[in-house]
Amino acid sequence: MKKTFLTILITCTAALTAWAGTPAKLERLVQQYKGQEGFDVVSIGPIGVSLLRGAATLSGDLDPEDRAALKMFRGIRKLVIVDYEDVDPAEKKRFDEKVKKLLSGMELILETKDDSDVMRIYGTDDGSAIKDCILYNNDGSLIYVEGRLDMKP
Repeated sequence: MKKTFLTILITCTAALTAWAGTPAKLERLVQQYKGQEGFDVVSIGPIGVSLLRGAATLSGDLDPEDRAALKMFRGIRKLVIVDYEDVDPAEKKRFDEKVKKLLSGMELILETKDDSDVMRIYGTDDGSAIKDCILYNNDGSLIYVEGRLDMKP
């Protein structure tokens, strides 16, 4: 019984360690490609995210549904958007392979397909929130949301 418990504990620890490093590794990969021809990267930190939330709140008429949706995003600390649709096909393929390798060990939360376009959402789902959400589209876009998206407003 002790061996079984110890094995499960080690496996869980290894899985959590692998997940914990993936967003940081993904961010480092994006920083390596930032500035290259065709890679457009926008990074918004905590202050920028807070200003965006404030602007949305002050923008005018928000119905109760809009306010509930806005509350979902209170836990977001950082937003990184990468667009690389116009990159050289060989470079795009290299970047996609590196991203897929990093995301292979993460929990796939949702996948949608439309013809050849596939959108995947990765993150940690604890039942009430999704943490460190990554949206990846094989067409040339990647969005990383650091923080917590509350699913129960």
